[in-house]
Amino acid sequence: DVSRACTLWAAAGEKVRGQGTILAKNRDYKPEKSELRLIIPDKGFKYLGIFPVEGSGFQGLVAGVNEKGLAIVSATAGSISKTKRNKGTKGLNERILASFESVDSVTADTAMLKKSHPVFYMVADKNKAAVIEVAPGGKTAVKTVENGILFHTNHYLDELLTNANEKIGTSSLKRLDRIGYLLKNHSEQFSIEDFILFGSDTAEGPDNSIWRTGGSPKKERTLATWIVLIPKQGNPELYIKFANPGQPEFELDMKLDTSFWTEGLE
Repeated sequence: DVSRACTLWAAAGEKVRGQGTILAKNRDYKPEKSELRLIIPDKGFKYLGIFPVEGSGFQGLVAGVNEKGLAIVSATAGSISKTKRNKGTKGLNERILASFESVDSVTADTAMLKKSHPVFYMVADKNKAAVIEVAPGGKTAVKTVENGILFHTNHYLDELLTNANEKIGTSSLKRLDRIGYLLKNHSEQFSIEDFILFGSDTAEGPDNSIWRTGGSPKKERTLATWIVLIPKQGNPELYIKFANPGQPEFELDMKLDTSFWTEGLE
């Protein structure tokens, strides 16, 4: 089962042009539309994110950033059974964006993370990025970088959790290798433009590339790229590319300044 197979990657600190962090996700799923929504909760911080528009089952935020400059993306734990994946709390992406201001505050809330359904989260603020792996039974592993890179696909990588993997998909392995190669072999500091290029990479064919086009009409493909740059000083910048089925691809590029959070998506 490779549903919601996604590629997540990040860079932080000296690796980023102008310092700060860049966090990215390619959202892969069977063809369905997704849209950008600005959420103003009754309590907590405003946040902006990508939400699936149709499809069955739980349809929560898949990538987002809040007004405090905390961003989150997530990916399915495709290497375990669907039954195991569905046990535990869902909707944590939204809760984290409404309630937290920093990577440290998220990773410190071990009680919340242990209750999560098995999944992979990547979070970033202007100072650092972290990947959080949640395995069945509430086992968690966290890796944080202040100067460096992170990348993840759909199977457990932390040595404490690799025994949770039941079956690792070819696509998950190939995408992991490819995004790792692109990040490690980039000699300059990273910019949003570099991450856009990585996100559109088709080197491994229709079903195993970072940007997947799907080997047949109903097969999984990449439906969106989400990239957010969170500088040490100044406002975050967001790039999104949507590939909604039956529609031309379209791109958005925006600065998330104070007026954006007060006036919204005009």
